Amino acid sequence: MADPPTESTPPVIVLIAEDEEPVRRMVARILWTEGYRTLEARDGAEALHLARLSLPHLDLVITDVVMPTMDGRELGRQLARDCAELPVLYISGYVKGDVFHRDGLDPSSSFLQKPFSDEDLLQKVKGLLATPRRRDNRAPAV
Repeated sequence: MADPPTESTPPVIVLIAEDEEPVRRMVARILWTEGYRTLEARDGAEALHLARLSLPHLDLVITDVVMPTMDGRELGRQLARDCAELPVLYISGYVKGDVFHRDGLDPSSSFLQKPFSDEDLLQKVKGLLATPRRRDNRAPAV
């Protein structure tokens, strides 16, 4: 599994798209405590804007499925067009089967049901980051 960055590696950057501020801040706190760097968005539209500004340095997106303006499903579709190898972790208070059938998400997508523990979140994040991808093409840290 991927570990948080050390002094010699560039920071791992995670974008969090969540309309509920307490949840967004909790996720950011958990990740910062483990050495990850975060960007935060209140909805999918803001997240998409931040993601496009941050590519290719963005490593992971964590998005709520149900949000105003642009939901997590549409955010995931837009991100897949911009950067297919960027992993997305969907989170929701709804049961996975309900969310994936109702919202048309791919059942193989990564999902974490709320509420979740720090350990559950970190396990999902590390697993997604451990998947081989374009990380070797990132610009070196200065």
